[in-house]
Amino acid sequence: MNAEGLGRYLTFELADELFAVEVERVEVVLETATITRVPKAAAYLKGVINYRGAVIPVADLRVRFGVDAAPTENAAAIVVLRIRYGAEDLTIGMLADKVLEVIELSPSQIERPPQIGAKVDDELVAGIGRHGDRFIVILDIDQALKTATAVRPGEMRMDPW
Repeated sequence: MNAEGLGRYLTFELADELFAVEVERVEVVLETATITRVPKAAAYLKGVINYRGAVIPVADLRVRFGVDAAPTENAAAIVVLRIRYGAEDLTIGMLADKVLEVIELSPSQIERPPQIGAKVDDELVAGIGRHGDRFIVILDIDQALKTATAVRPGEMRMDPW
C-alpha cells in the first residue's frame, strides 16, 4: 500500500472472469513463450519456460479453480510472479487470457469473499474488490500457486494440492 493507503493491483482475465494480484508480486508480463511440457506433471502445471536463464514452472489457474483448461496457445500472456513458499521467495509463471491494467483500490473498496456459492475456494481469495461497475477477485497468490514452484534454476518442486 502506498502512503494514501491504496493498494496497487495488476488486473487480468481468466476464463471470462476478472482477477487481480498485488503489483509488488509481479516481476514481468511476458508474451506467451514456448512452454515445455514436463512428463507426468500435475494437470495445473502446463510446463516450464526459460526465464532469464532459469527454468520456472508455468501454472494454469483455470485448472486450480476447477475450470476447464484452455489450450496453452490461447493464453495471451505469462505473468511472472514472486510467491512466498514457506520461508522462501520463489518465481513462477501464471497463464492469463488477457492482462488489463494496474489499478488502485482502497481498503474500503475490498470486501471478504462470500462464503456461499463462490466459484473459487475462499482460501485462494484475498478479497473482492469493486472497480467502477465490476467486481475483481483479488487472489491470495501464495495459496493459488503454492504447489508448482521452482526453487533454484533447473530444480522444480511439485507438491500435491
